[in-house]
Amino acid sequence: MEKNSSSLNYKIALSGVFSALSILLAFTPLGYIQLGGAIQITLMHVPVIIATLLAGLVPGLVTGFVFGTSSLVKALMTGAGSSLFFMNPVVSVLPRLLFPVAVWAIFALFNCIPHFPKVLSGIIAAAFGTFFHTVVVMGAIFLLYGDKFIPMINAAIKKLGLAAETLSGFKAFAAVIATTMITNGFFEVLCAVILTGAVLGTFYAAGSRKSKLSKLEE
Repeated sequence: MEKNSSSLNYKIALSGVFSALSILLAFTPLGYIQLGGAIQITLMHVPVIIATLLAGLVPGLVTGFVFGTSSLVKALMTGAGSSLFFMNPVVSVLPRLLFPVAVWAIFALFNCIPHFPKVLSGIIAAAFGTFFHTVVVMGAIFLLYGDKFIPMINAAIKKLGLAAETLSGFKAFAAVIATTMITNGFFEVLCAVILTGAVLGTFYAAGSRKSKLSKLEE
């Protein structure tokens, strides 16, 4: 009973910590890294990933909901540019509830492989989860606001020299993902991998030292 209570308290504590961190990143410049004039990397998805990997799916969903709600509130406060898309909860909240499920599933899948390092499992889950997050968010925007979003994408890809023709349908969506990954998407995956690897490495190393100490005390 004590063990279950301790586990529950642990999950509640981590949910609170990472939810608070999500709010902090959403409403301060700490949530973004500016690389040059055109590339802006967001870090707001990282607390969701780490909460999922350290505490499980439910804390990940809680943190994802806070992340999505913060994005919705910020969009309502800003009300301009691409923020208009995020005023719809299907764009701002729903994808942030779906991608921790992907992170959790990939992490669980690789943990089924005997002797596969948990840190590496977490890194793979973080990379895939970040990419999945991008695809789901962009997919929601594309499905709901394609008539407004596609002209913006065509202008962007022509500026980058990725295509000379005007794209539509699946080609336009593929161009959305390609453009995102070429600009900020790759760096968001990289940041998620580095931060997740550092946190998990520290967490498991500390747990290993604690376990060895307990054995010595016995």
